Amino acid sequence: MVLAGKEEMVIKSKSEIMKIIQQLEHHIADDFEAQDLDFKQWNFTSREENIQKMIKYAVCMANGGGGSVVFGVADNVRGIDQVLVGIPFDIDIQELEKRVYRETDPPILPTFDEIFYQNHSIRLLVMNIFPGEPPYTVKNGIATIRTGKECLPIGFIKTGKEDFNE
Repeated sequence: MVLAGKEEMVIKSKSEIMKIIQQLEHHIADDFEAQDLDFKQWNFTSREENIQKMIKYAVCMANGGGGSVVFGVADNVRGIDQVLVGIPFDIDIQELEKRVYRETDPPILPTFDEIFYQNHSIRLLVMNIFPGEPPYTVKNGIATIRTGKECLPIGFIKTGKEDFNE
């Protein structure tokens, strides 16, 4: 199946993502980001900001053929102890699924995997978005698409420039 001019992505398994994370001892997360994989740091001061980021990336990945976003990984840092900042343990996966589902159009139902490190003292969350039939938007009508390592406005992809009339 071809979506947006790209072949459908296969979601990386939890073990594949864990192998990539182990390599962050000597690499930065950006080295492994691709069409179907992104890493995001958790903002511990704003739970809502993180949820909105998840919704935005669910749309982006769904329009780009699917993929995974790993939450709890610091940007531009090497060394497992510095890279793995984690997410709070009280974050409810079912609530995240409901929020993404309710705030996307058509609704996107992500799946989540948890990955624990350092004797379960650090929790990472992997949001998996399976490919579907785009276009997907956030409820406010904004649509982005994963292109390489970026989420770009769909209007930018279609026309080669941003649509300033929206």
